[in-house]
Amino acid sequence: MTTALPVSVVPRPGESIESWLEHLADANGLTTAQLVTAARRSRGGTRYLTLAPSPETVARLAALARVDEEAVRATTLARFDGTALDLTGLDPDDRHSYRQVAARGWTPAHGTQICPSCLAETGAWQSAWRLLIVTACSRHESLLVAQCPACERPFRDQRHSHLRRVGSNLVCGNSLGAGPTKQCQHDLTTIPSAPAFDDLLAMQTRVDSALAGEAVEVLAQLSPAAAYLADLRHLTTLLLHLAGQPGADRLAPWSTELTVEASVRSVNRGPRWGLRPSASPRLRGAAMTTADGMLSAPDLDHAAAALTPWIELTPTTPDGPLGWLADHTVMTPTLTRLVMAARAPQRRMAHHLERQRTLDVDTRGVPQVIPAHLYEEYLVGASVSSEATIRLFASLSLARTATDVTSWAKAAEVLGMPGSMGVNCARACSARMLVDNTEWSSRLEVVWSVLADPCSSTGRWNYRAIEAKVRRRWGSHRWFQEWVRAVRPGTRRESRGYALTWQWIHRAHGHIVTSPAWDGQRPDATQRANYRQFAASLDDEQQRELSYAFTKRA
Repeated sequence: MTTALPVSVVPRPGESIESWLEHLADANGLTTAQLVTAARRSRGGTRYLTLAPSPETVARLAALARVDEEAVRATTLARFDGTALDLTGLDPDDRHSYRQVAARGWTPAHGTQICPSCLAETGAWQSAWRLLIVTACSRHESLLVAQCPACERPFRDQRHSHLRRVGSNLVCGNSLGAGPTKQCQHDLTTIPSAPAFDDLLAMQTRVDSALAGEAVEVLAQLSPAAAYLADLRHLTTLLLHLAGQPGADRLAPWSTELTVEASVRSVNRGPRWGLRPSASPRLRGAAMTTADGMLSAPDLDHAAAALTPWIELTPTTPDGPLGWLADHTVMTPTLTRLVMAARAPQRRMAHHLERQRTLDVDTRGVPQVIPAHLYEEYLVGASVSSEATIRLFASLSLARTATDVTSWAKAAEVLGMPGSMGVNCARACSARMLVDNTEWSSRLEVVWSVLADPCSSTGRWNYRAIEAKVRRRWGSHRWFQEWVRAVRPGTRRESRGYALTWQWIHRAHGHIVTSPAWDGQRPDATQRANYRQFAASLDDEQQRELSYAFTKRA
């Protein structure tokens, strides 16, 4: 039978078991060593006390402190089993069983992080501070601190006892190696903490919700807490590995500092970020924030666009890019979808084009469809797609090099077309290219140089203004009647729309689908066939006069 202690201390919400036991020992006039000895008298002992103690140990501690057993369990990291941790296979009677848990990665080891402000307010150490997926205090909007500035070791870095000799005293308490009575006396409440930036706090808020068991939105769909935390951890692991590749400093300013840590941790095989990430809450938090930004994207397209520049850093190996990526993280279903989407041809093309923004393209000078003579001279043979598709894709590609154009849909929209046209064309054409991205970019540079040349027949035009002029002509009949009387007597009035579409295609270099003659509707097969028949019936003089009619006042 367990004799209860005179003074009962109830664990505070979120308090860790070692913090609670230190307060319990102080309240009852015991040393922490005496309290640990009392706890070890149970059949379960104190192995894995902070992680997941045996039921016998939990029962004895609950009896000693006269509190509920569930309150004791809530102080251990077992409360996060099924969310941030997977403790399957952990056996308090088997000292080797922890290896199974540690092999899953990001598991707590010796030491913990702290929030000095929280300690100053409550005096209680939080169990969540031990989790490597936690990097900031949402309450105080500050980064956690991982190392004592005096002894330069992690907090609670003792290996022979779960509790500190200093008890609940708010000093570091780490052994200084100068005898059993020498501990670091640095005041924890005076340690400065850096403020956490807004994006990191948003990420930490999502993590806190998941740790509480709440579902979190991932790619616009609610994801179970465990799935979200796994996706976040494994995607962060991948980014940490990619951050060590040449060129990563352009994507992540923190990669340079991460490289320094990597060189210290391992010389030969490199760091194993999947087992243990960066020890710095700031670096780890920055990488997690980048990963969470992708997971919290409104859809897969936006997330893949954000991941694509990182995927481009994948080194060349015999196993190929996908083999390297799979070897450096765990491919969850969400991460697999994201990686495959990021590696799609149109996304790799988009990333390449975005790096060509030195062209200084003004989208007003880019027609919806590249003129036919420029296609014949510079774009033939670039893809197995049709001429119409290649000409449209070339215009979209030029638009993608503009600074404010961040997607294929946006490229189409700035050219006056539905966003879906840009996405569909990019998917179709980029997957069937016969030249690499560099060659395609070179051809586009030449095309743009012609379009921007005021001496060329198509140079320095404001195509948006030309398109607006054609749209205004849809409300006029005079130009069509004059053309009919001059060169094409007997033409039916219903052909005015086909004549306007001809001007739209040949003078404004617009896409047939967006012709004002369709009144905002997509032309059906019959309308397209009728237009082609009308266009084929025009002789050279009629085409010349129809082109001339465009220059006249409507």
